[in-house]
Amino acid sequence: MEEQLAMKYNLMPLKYFIDVVQTRGFISAAKRNYVSETAVSSAIKKLEIDLGQQLLNRSAGNLSLTPVGKVFYKRSVNILTSYNEIWHHPDFHPNQLLKIHFLQGLENEAALLTQKLPNNYQVSFDEELFDNSINRLLNGDYDLLIGFQLAFINNTKIKLFPIKTVSFDLIFNSLEVKKYHENLQELAKNSMLYMQEWKSTGILDIQTSMLEIYQQDNWTYKQISGINSFASACLNVNFAGGFSLIPHNFSLPKKCDNIHKFSPQHLLNKFEVVAALNSGGSDDLISLISKVTT
Repeated sequence: MEEQLAMKYNLMPLKYFIDVVQTRGFISAAKRNYVSETAVSSAIKKLEIDLGQQLLNRSAGNLSLTPVGKVFYKRSVNILTSYNEIWHHPDFHPNQLLKIHFLQGLENEAALLTQKLPNNYQVSFDEELFDNSINRLLNGDYDLLIGFQLAFINNTKIKLFPIKTVSFDLIFNSLEVKKYHENLQELAKNSMLYMQEWKSTGILDIQTSMLEIYQQDNWTYKQISGINSFASACLNVNFAGGFSLIPHNFSLPKKCDNIHKFSPQHLLNKFEVVAALNSGGSDDLISLISKVTT
């Protein structure tokens, strides 16, 4: 019994599992971690054996989560997020420490806001997955969240302060672009569109709102595949084809050398980035952020 209850200190199998889900493949997950495909596959297989449960449905050309896998994936993400937070610098002066978290792709906007803060503030940063980000903000796990305005519209528990308006690019597989003789609209029409699965509180369907903006000027798609991050979208497009929308200043993951980026006019300056605070939080913090974003 003691052996069964022994803590498993190695978190790499969890990371491999998360990366396989996010990149939708063992090869792409292996490339992300600079290990062999066999190492990733073996680690996840051992994970399933230890759990006594199958996490992934594996079939030719298709990879999906089992019901148990879906629950385990969410728990794994939370575990690794909490683990990463352990290594933040201690809060020597908690009254002067500001915890700024940001959704993926918005690290530059977080830095932009920070440059406007008084010098007496210490700042710690971390990246957030959207799924739990609002609840964590309201629970006080951090002070403010940098995100797209679409994520918070009509949420009365959140107070928003504009930072800047950003553009989105379309990314395609460069080999497919050549096959379609650079007719990107025709390529998009016949391709998989990888989009983040924005899980709002039911107040607003964020994905629908983003699609409405994308579909201006007769842009279409064949079908949609939900992914968890802009990095996952890039890896899918690079290694499997299709296309996606990513923020204009988003840095492509390493080894993504097969990407063709296009900046359509109808996606220029269409997305508002905001600082989101708990409306029931500190009046001093709300006043501070109001001043630096005015």
